[in-house]
Amino acid sequence: MVEITSSDILSIEQINKNTKVFAGPGAGKTHFLVENIKNIIAKNDIIVNSHSRKLLCITYTNAAVDEIKKRLDRFTDYADIYTIHGFIIDNIIKPFQDDMKQIIKNDFGIEVNSKGAITSQIEGLGILHGVDREEIFSFIKMELSLPANEPIAYSKKIMGEIEVDNSSFINSLKSKDKPICQICSSSKIQEEHVLPIKKYIWSIVKKLTHNEILYFGYRIIEQNPLALYYLRVKYPYVFVDEFQDTNPLQTLLIKKMCQDSSKVWVVGDVAQSIYSFQGAKPSDFSAFKIDDDDSDCYIRGNRRSSSNIVNFCNFIRQKDQTVIQTSTNGSVNNKKIHFLMGKSDNTNTTIASVIKDGGVVLTRTWATAFDYIIGIDDGQASLLKKIYSSYYNTTISIRDEIVELNNVLWVRAFKFIFNLWDSYKNGSVVDFINALKLYGNVQYQSIDVNSLLLINSLLQKVFRDCESTTTFNVINNFNEEMKSSQYDSLKKILIGEYHEIQIFDELDKEDLTAAISNLNWETSYKLFKEVFAENSKYLTVHQAKGLEWKKIVVGVVPGRNDKTTLTKFYSSPDIMGEAPEKEFARIYYVACSRAIEDLYIHIPSGCERETIEKSLNDFISKTSNSIDYEFIE
Repeated sequence: MVEITSSDILSIEQINKNTKVFAGPGAGKTHFLVENIKNIIAKNDIIVNSHSRKLLCITYTNAAVDEIKKRLDRFTDYADIYTIHGFIIDNIIKPFQDDMKQIIKNDFGIEVNSKGAITSQIEGLGILHGVDREEIFSFIKMELSLPANEPIAYSKKIMGEIEVDNSSFINSLKSKDKPICQICSSSKIQEEHVLPIKKYIWSIVKKLTHNEILYFGYRIIEQNPLALYYLRVKYPYVFVDEFQDTNPLQTLLIKKMCQDSSKVWVVGDVAQSIYSFQGAKPSDFSAFKIDDDDSDCYIRGNRRSSSNIVNFCNFIRQKDQTVIQTSTNGSVNNKKIHFLMGKSDNTNTTIASVIKDGGVVLTRTWATAFDYIIGIDDGQASLLKKIYSSYYNTTISIRDEIVELNNVLWVRAFKFIFNLWDSYKNGSVVDFINALKLYGNVQYQSIDVNSLLLINSLLQKVFRDCESTTTFNVINNFNEEMKSSQYDSLKKILIGEYHEIQIFDELDKEDLTAAISNLNWETSYKLFKEVFAENSKYLTVHQAKGLEWKKIVVGVVPGRNDKTTLTKFYSSPDIMGEAPEKEFARIYYVACSRAIEDLYIHIPSGCERETIEKSLNDFISKTSNSIDYEFIE
C-alpha cells in the first residue's frame, strides 16, 4: 500500500489504474478529489476535445455535490457530479424507460402501458403524497374484478412502503443463485392486493422508491449491453467519494460499469462506515477490487484536528492498522480531552458554556439530543421524544420538514406563528409577509399605513401571553382574532379569502396530537430555531457526518440494539467488523473526529473513571501516542 497526501496529483500510470484510497477524517478527501479531477480534465484530450465524454464523480449527499461543483468552478463543464440516485435517474432510468418497463413485466409480472416517464419520489414526501386513497382502492377492485362495495382500508404510508426486495436480490447475486426478484410489503396488506397497489404506483403515480432506483439501475445495465456501453463511453474516468457508505447494489453497479473500460478511484474509510441500516458494510470497501493490478493508497495526515484529538481517535480505531493518523494542523491549540462524568451541576454548566461559546452537542439519537437543550425541563423533553419517535418508521423526516419542506400541517402552522412572532419582536413587515406566504400569495404591494396599524394591533393581541402558554393555544388565539370584522380589510388586502390555520390532519394519531398540543411556547420555539435549524447546536452523529466544529460535546451512549456498554467500549474499543457493537464504536469515532480543538466527552453513566484511565494509559504506553486528558465531575 502506497502512502500519499491530499495534495498529491496522480501520475499518468496511476490514472490508468483502478485505485482504492483509504483516507480518515480530516484527511482532505474533497481537496484530493477536486484537484485530481481538474488535473485529469486539463491533461486528457479524451474529455477536453469531446462533446459527449465527461469525468464522473459520485458522492454521498446533495450538500457534497454542491461543494464539489463550487470548488471545480469552470471545470464543471467537463465533469458530472451526482449522488448515486441522481446519477442512476439521469443516466439509466430516464434514457432507458422501455427497458425498465420490460424488466418490471419480466421480474414482477406487472405490465406498465401508461405514457410518461417513471422517475424518483420527491425528497421528503411519501411516494403517495397528494394521492386520494379511494382512487387506489378503486384501482385494486378494477384489477381484481372485485365488487364496488368490497371493503379495503390501508393507510397511504403502508401502501407506499411496498417495494422491490433489494436484500433478497443482493443475497441471490452474492450466492450466484438464480436472481430473486420479488416485492416486499407489510403483513397488514392482503397478498392479492400487493401487485395491484404496486402497479398503481408504477403506472399512475410513476414513482420509484430510493431502493428501487438502485434495483432498476443495476438490472438495466445488467440486461442491456447498449446501456452499459453508453455509460462506459460517456464516463472514461470515475471517482466515488465516501465509498464506505455505499449500498452493496451500488458497489455491484460501479464494478459492472468500470470493468474492462472506465477507470475508477474509490475513496473511503472503514472507521466511518455507519450506515448499516441502508445496507452499507465496511467490508465492502475493504474488499473492493476490479482488476488484479488495482492499486491501494492511504492518506495518513489529518488536516482538521489537534494532536490530542487525533491520537484519541487512533485509540478508538487501534485495531485497524490500515490508517493511523497524524495531525498536520499546526495552527490549533492542543487542548486536553475533557471527560464530563455524570450529570452534576458542574458538568451541566460546562456543557451549557460550550454551547453558548459556539460549540455543538452530538448524540447517537435525536431522543438523546433533546435532553441537552438548554432551558427546557424533562417533561418537555419527553414530549419532543414522543413527537420525533412517532415519525421514526415513516418516510417523513421531521427535521427536514421543519428546516425546509413545511408539508406536515402542524409544522407549517408552527413555522407560521414563529414568523409572526419574529415580525412582532423586530417590527418587521417582511417576517409578517413570509409567514403568510406559507399559505399562499401575498398582495404586499397593497399594504398601507392603516394596514400596518392593523397588523400591529393583531400581533399585540395574539402574543399578549404567548410565553406562558402552549404554541397550540397561540395559533388558536390567532384564528379567533382573525374572525373579528375589524380585520376584514387586512385579510382582503393581503390574502383574499381567509381560511383558519389548520394544525392537525385527520390521520394524525391521538398521542401525537396530544404531545404537540402540550409543547410550551419556549420549547417549540427552540425546536424550530435552535435544534432543527440550519445552524443547529444539537445534531445526531449521522447528521454531523462531513462537518466540523472547533468545540464539540460528544453525548453518544449505546442503545439496546448496540449490544454494548460504555464500559465494554472503553475497555476494548474495536471498529472492525459488522456486529452492532462495532458500528457503535465507529459512530463514537465519527463523533469525536468532528472536533478541531476542544473535545468534551460526556459520560452520563455506565462507565467509571478508572476504566477510561486504565485503557487510555495502556494505549499510550503501548503506542507512545501522547493523549493529554482531564476529568470534570
